[in-house]
Amino acid sequence: MAFYPPLWMKLLDNAKARMQLHVATEEPFLRLKTAVNGQCSEIIIELVVKYQEDGSELEAGFYPQHKRSMAQMLFNDMQTFQSEIKKLAAQIVPIEYNLSAPKSAMTKHEQLEAIKQKAAAFLKGAKFLQGECDSLGRASNFAHSALQNICLAVYYSNSVKSLCQYIEFQHFVPYKALVLVAAIVHSILSTYEWHGFPKAESLNMGKLEDSYQRLLVLMDTVALDTYHGPKLTAMLEDWVQTGMSVFICELVHVISPVLQDWVHCERSNSSEARRLGGNLRLVFPLIHITLVYNMIFARELVQPLTAVQIAKVVDSTY
Repeated sequence: MAFYPPLWMKLLDNAKARMQLHVATEEPFLRLKTAVNGQCSEIIIELVVKYQEDGSELEAGFYPQHKRSMAQMLFNDMQTFQSEIKKLAAQIVPIEYNLSAPKSAMTKHEQLEAIKQKAAAFLKGAKFLQGECDSLGRASNFAHSALQNICLAVYYSNSVKSLCQYIEFQHFVPYKALVLVAAIVHSILSTYEWHGFPKAESLNMGKLEDSYQRLLVLMDTVALDTYHGPKLTAMLEDWVQTGMSVFICELVHVISPVLQDWVHCERSNSSEARRLGGNLRLVFPLIHITLVYNMIFARELVQPLTAVQIAKVVDSTY
């Protein structure tokens, strides 16, 4: 990335986020040739047009010369994104599913066999997807706390590429995004079932895609059910509120030290205050975002905001 001029680096970060959005909500398993010539290039072109319409002066002649390498970069980042989900899930899965041997397992063989059996039990009948039963004693599908924790950590981080910046992730966690996480969890549990311990393996994209397609059918069945469908949607809406609340807290965590330093320097009337004042001009938009989201959640909105509603909320924070 250091090779690219600053504005192009910003554009490519936006493009990576857009590509991750596409992977999470549309097509997780793109092929190199079709992706580079198709979706990757399309996203870059759309952003180039947007930047130009917004008056941003991208270096002339840079895109035609480097468009292929840019598209390849997006494809590589897409694969990294999936690997990062697995890396994070690999830390959460053994804890959430208690993949440890009981004290009664004395030998190494007994310990491994016990863990294998635990993993196999979760995989059988897709029990690894189920959370606690509801008040009527009925199953809660795609509701295991491991899935929730992974989704929140991946999709609602404070990264510049965080997918919670997109409307698709601001009402409820998209079904396909949840299925992608579930397929990766299935892959990790399968490794435990086979070996009894985690292995630092690359994702087997063929097997992962097979799991994804099977789980997608199951998701469709649940979503269309008159009882379980609305319950699933309500749960995913709750996840978003949790995720966005954490996102806001992380913003405040970043903002607070800058504000405190600025107030301290302002009182001392030092030149440092002027420097921090410049930093605050970058921070104020984050404060504004925080206020907007706090107002949104305070109103407990169930439906997505309309453009008019958003404008009113934004105007009222100034």
